[in-house]
Amino acid sequence: MDFQIQYSLDVNEVSHSFGQTKVIDQISFTVGTGEFKVLLGPNGAGKSTLFSLITRLYHTKKGSISIQGNSLDKSPYLALRHVGVVFQLPTLDLDLTVRQNLHYHASLHGLMRSDAGERMAIELDRLNMADRIDERVRNLNGGHRRRVEIARALLHSPNLLLLDEPTVGLDVPTRNDIVDHVHQL
Repeated sequence: MDFQIQYSLDVNEVSHSFGQTKVIDQISFTVGTGEFKVLLGPNGAGKSTLFSLITRLYHTKKGSISIQGNSLDKSPYLALRHVGVVFQLPTLDLDLTVRQNLHYHASLHGLMRSDAGERMAIELDRLNMADRIDERVRNLNGGHRRRVEIARALLHSPNLLLLDEPTVGLDVPTRNDIVDHVHQL
């Protein structure tokens, strides 16, 4: 039998509470390979909590989450190696250069230095950031930092890219550039 992975992400009957406060109640959805989906809702609706469950910052207590056919509970390494993440809050090391930040992240994903350099060049070029590779992140504006975070999330060629409010606080032209870039992936 030839097994094919049907979904990049499969969230099935997931619920989550903080104490007595239920934040997510039996949510189910799938994201097929190559699909682009957006999760919308008001503040406090549980979007970031769901994001934290999918990235395993929180553990699923009820329901199940699978990434590329791998259970997040049973095989977290196999599941998460397919995921690229841009968190809502910035997570770059401000004292390192763009290159150093990206090399560090590439090493966490087991990329060889030469492969990492090639992937960095591709992603930074795609995001119009190649000329900033040796600048300290501290010296970049908010839009450029966000682009570096997106490049970092794409370094290991993930099958699933999760973006938690990637354009918050950015000016309209930068916001449009980032949205256009994501749509081109």
